[in-house]
Amino acid sequence: MRPEHPIVLITGASSGFGEAMARTLAAEGCHLALGARRVERVQALADELRKAHGVKVFAGAVDTRHTASVDTFVTEAVKDLGALHVIVANAGLASGTFKMWETPDEDLEAMVRTNIEGVVKTVRAALPHVRKAGWGHVFFIGSVAGHQAYEGGSVYCATKFGVKAMAQSLRLEVNGEQIRVTSVDPGMAETEFSNVRLKDDDKAAAVYQGVKPLSAQDVAECVRWTLMLPDHVNIDQMIVKCVDQAAAHKVHRHA
Repeated sequence: MRPEHPIVLITGASSGFGEAMARTLAAEGCHLALGARRVERVQALADELRKAHGVKVFAGAVDTRHTASVDTFVTEAVKDLGALHVIVANAGLASGTFKMWETPDEDLEAMVRTNIEGVVKTVRAALPHVRKAGWGHVFFIGSVAGHQAYEGGSVYCATKFGVKAMAQSLRLEVNGEQIRVTSVDPGMAETEFSNVRLKDDDKAAAVYQGVKPLSAQDVAECVRWTLMLPDHVNIDQMIVKCVDQAAAHKVHRHA
């Protein structure tokens, strides 16, 4: 049975989707474990949310690429908050728009280690605590790139197809337990995503020119709504795009 104040762990909580989810779920009365590499940002966010909503918030450094970092973050969060009910494996990135044969090792490894290994390590460390609680929800933050490949996205798309597969597998593996599994798969959303991917703020801004993209808050609302549904209802997968985006590669731009 859902607790009155679920305890939610969010990786990549220093900006974008993760920060927006933290704000949205704190307003719902959820207690939070917020992790990111930019620890000063999550600490400031934690202070703000404690004061604004009276919830308990643990903030810590975590690099999901590294097992020891993930294990320490989860252990310290559970020690501080007392339990864990919800996992949001949000940390992820795209690096570059290379054709497959052009992809440098640095970009290849950043995407595979964060988007695949980081998700496994997060779920692996946190799931035992969710099972112990007897009620839970695991969120994978995927992408439309996990449903449709496109030029210049071979590795990123491969990792997001992998996230979709992990969500589907975990749902089978926890069947029979009161643990829901949901993959929220956004399309074009204006966060720091393109700035990180393109390493150029002007090029990043051009991605959204003439388009009204999703906001981080839109994606956070998808997580909030799914989490707050009755316990017997599981939303397996939610593909979310702005109206201007018909497919991963097809976008209408207004003059």
